Amino acid sequence: MVQAGDGRQALMRRLDETFREVRKLIHAEWNKHNVHGLGMTHGRLLIILAESGPQKASALAEQLSITSGGVTGIADRLIELGYIERERGTEDRRVVLLKLTEKGRETIELISSIRKKVMMKLYRGMTEEDMERAIAIFEQMNRNMSAEETEQS
Repeated sequence: MVQAGDGRQALMRRLDETFREVRKLIHAEWNKHNVHGLGMTHGRLLIILAESGPQKASALAEQLSITSGGVTGIADRLIELGYIERERGTEDRRVVLLKLTEKGRETIELISSIRKKVMMKLYRGMTEEDMERAIAIFEQMNRNMSAEETEQS
């Protein structure tokens, strides 16, 4: 016997599987054009520093939705490549800021280009109306997940 919710459950599973497949394909496309094996989070961290200036690891962690420890690992790799550097705060020497280097600024252009290529491929054939509808759906999912966290707290 088919339950009324079975169709909905099947659709939710299909959405979940499709979402995972799209994420996998986005990562694969990013990696095809990648420089120095940098992941998308590495690129996003560089973009944040380029747009907002020097940041503490904790601020970057919040913006990237990862732990401060995760930021430290990413920062270590970017420092090793010469894209960012650690800098002591001028007012409080205990504060350590992550700052983009000139080499990092040059890399931003490449990252932006890769990001644009990925987006152009991802959204090919979609109308502005399709994209607006997709935004509304993702915003609803964000609200759903945020409400869930609030309710459990």
